[in-house]
Amino acid sequence: PVPVFKSELTGLTLPANAEIIAEGFIDPNELMDEGPFGEYTGYYSGNKGKDYPKPILRVERILHRNNPTMWSTTVGKPINDIHMIQSLNRTATLWHDLETMRVPGIEGVYIPAEACGRFWAVVSVRQKYPGHSNQVGNAVIASTTGHYGVKGVIVVDHDIAADDWDRVWWALSTRFDPKRSAQIIDRGRSTPLDPGLPIEAREITSRIILDACTPFEWTNKPNEIFMNREVLQKVSDRWNDYGFDGASPVANMIDRLVKPEAIKTKKK
Repeated sequence: PVPVFKSELTGLTLPANAEIIAEGFIDPNELMDEGPFGEYTGYYSGNKGKDYPKPILRVERILHRNNPTMWSTTVGKPINDIHMIQSLNRTATLWHDLETMRVPGIEGVYIPAEACGRFWAVVSVRQKYPGHSNQVGNAVIASTTGHYGVKGVIVVDHDIAADDWDRVWWALSTRFDPKRSAQIIDRGRSTPLDPGLPIEAREITSRIILDACTPFEWTNKPNEIFMNREVLQKVSDRWNDYGFDGASPVANMIDRLVKPEAIKTKKK
């Protein structure tokens, strides 16, 4: 239970341990243009407030603890705290959505902070049938999290972590064909804060799915290059013998460069 007390000003029950409480009154018939405010997109909200007038709180008094802490977020260009928070919670909710929708084979989900924690999503999938990766891309857009504001989905195979940007770019470079693998979808729900759309027409956006997976139905798939673990380990161990200073960068690359089966054997 949370300790509370009754306000003699408004008669409302208020949390007794709150850092700061602003008390006042709202007249539902008194509206005012909002902003413009700086937003998580890195732009001001423009004339959005003129289209969406909001109720006003007339503050009568402010209560606070001694030396109170005022919580806030830093709003601006990525990456700052609000983008990391949005990336974390929207990644989790999107993964939950896909599992709830019973989309099989999901290995990883990531909504990048670099994309303002909203506009792009990356999903790693272990394909089980032809068209599976396309199903995943469309499921993201149809999900509770993805249907609002997401403009692009990148789908990669299970051997690539959704949050490993180096490998995601590699997949887009070597497993993606623009004609076969890109799908444009019209008329998706947008956010009125998207500066990539005309300010007078921000309700609707197009979407794109970039399928960076090797097609499941291909019988003749490209052979991926893998390196020998023992050779890589030897190079890493002798890094300083070669005249290089500091720790070997090869040590952190070994698991990415050897066969996945070799990684599983090593970890057992």
